Amino acid sequence: MLQLVLTCLLLSVASGLSMRRFLLPYFPGGDLAEKSAPVTIVASAVFLAAIAFTVSDQELWAKSVILMLGLSLAAMFDDARPRLTIALSAVSLAAYLGLRSIS
Repeated sequence: MLQLVLTCLLLSVASGLSMRRFLLPYFPGGDLAEKSAPVTIVASAVFLAAIAFTVSDQELWAKSVILMLGLSLAAMFDDARPRLTIALSAVSLAAYLGLRSIS
């Protein structure tokens, strides 16, 4: 049970912290250099991987919990320090992959 809660938490952190940077190129406005930054590429990879693992590995109730926690994290955190948030997101995805390989 603890591993299930931990995996849900890690996936929600990975998707929530990378969601804003992933969605940046799809909204009008903003600086073109900011949209094409390497941070955006890493955030897109982390976000898509987190969503893919959420859809493929989790049960229905866990999917909804992960998505709701991810959306609330994306709403709470601003994008003032994108490298730090994306690094935390990538670390949480790596921790999830480590837990996934153990079980």
